[in-house]
Parts: sequence; structure tokens; C-alpha cells
Amino acid sequence: MPRDMDLIRELMLRFERNDASLPSGKTMEEVAYHVSQMKRSGLVDAEIIEAPSPGKMKPVQFIIHDLTPAGHDFIAQIRDDRLWLKVKAAAKKKVVPLTMELVVEIAKMVAKRTLFGGIH
Repeated sequence: MPRDMDLIRELMLRFERNDASLPSGKTMEEVAYHVSQMKRSGLVDAEIIEAPSPGKMKPVQFIIHDLTPAGHDFIAQIRDDRLWLKVKAAAKKKVVPLTMELVVEIAKMVAKRTLFGGIH
């Protein structure tokens, strides 16, 4: 799975509640990196503050403006813990490198299967 999808899920659920606090044990830079990836994937509207790092700029802080429609859809698909476990299980079965976009697609697939086949 992409780096720490459980953290991304937790952040998305927090942002939906207008809570931009840091999860326990996570640094601002670590969370800012993930928010940057969420922004690039179209899940959040955010401002990413970057600082120089050897050879590149790196995210160090963020401001969340809102979730995007795609972000709201993603939350709807992964909110339920049982569905999230199915998404993670389906992702682990894949032999290709997983991107955040692919995890979003797996969540859509699991949600559709659950809707039309019932939760097992």
C-alpha cells in the first residue's frame, strides 16, 4: 500500500470533522507529506508549505481548506471499518505497486461489491 494508508484514512476522517490536529505520534512534517500526496490525488483542497531539503523542497506544514468531491466519495467508501479492512485485504493481494489512486479505485470496487452483494 502507499505509505501509511491507515494514516491517510485517519486524516481524511479528521478533516471531514474540521479537525486538522496531528494524530498521536506523528510529526507535522510526516503529516504534511501525506497531505501533499492527498492534494496531488485530488482528495483535499490544501495549501502545502514547503522548505528546502537537500536537492528538493519538502512539505513541512499544511492548511486544509476543504475536502474535494472525490475526497468525500473516498470517505464514504472507507468510513466503515469492515469495508476498510476489505480494501486493505484486496490491496495486499495485488502484485503491482499500489498508488493512492489505485487504493481509491479498490475502495470503489469494494463498496460496489458490498452494495450489490451485501457485507460479508
